[in-house]
Amino acid sequence: MLPALRSIDVVEGFQGLAFGTMDGLITILGVVIGIANATGNSAIVVISGLVAGVANAFGNSIGFYASELAERAEHIRENQHVSSMAEARRSTLLSFLTSLASMVVPIVPFVLLANLQLAMTVSLIVALAMLFVLGALVGKLSRENLWRFGVRYVLLGLGGAALSFIVGDLLKDLLTVGHWIPLW
Repeated sequence: MLPALRSIDVVEGFQGLAFGTMDGLITILGVVIGIANATGNSAIVVISGLVAGVANAFGNSIGFYASELAERAEHIRENQHVSSMAEARRSTLLSFLTSLASMVVPIVPFVLLANLQLAMTVSLIVALAMLFVLGALVGKLSRENLWRFGVRYVLLGLGGAALSFIVGDLLKDLLTVGHWIPLW
């Protein structure tokens, strides 16, 4: 094994991976479902998903890093085990990279499939399957029930997708009926 990989704390690294993957999947799934429902246009879905995905990955990693630093400071004050700055940076980088990588999953069906409803369905199914696997892994690392964690992650993904679908539906109604009035 490479020396650099041996020095990575598996749990510490998994925090960044799990955070980036879960947030990337739920956020971009919501974006593509909401935009698809509002516009009915795959090109707009793909563009919105990519732009939101990059912004989300950057924001996630910055927020994750700030959280890691705050947790590190708290552990120092309480004389607990303190993660190294290198671990915090690696975990933050994993958060960024997995958030970027996971944004692809909900977007690809809109690139490959001409039928928008089918693309929405495939995107939802694949993202929820990945969330279930991630939840099961978190459950295993936590020595908890894998199924319970998997289902919990799926429900969170469904909640985000449903909320975004509703918002997309409301925006579609506002845009198509002509009730959209700019404030200026």
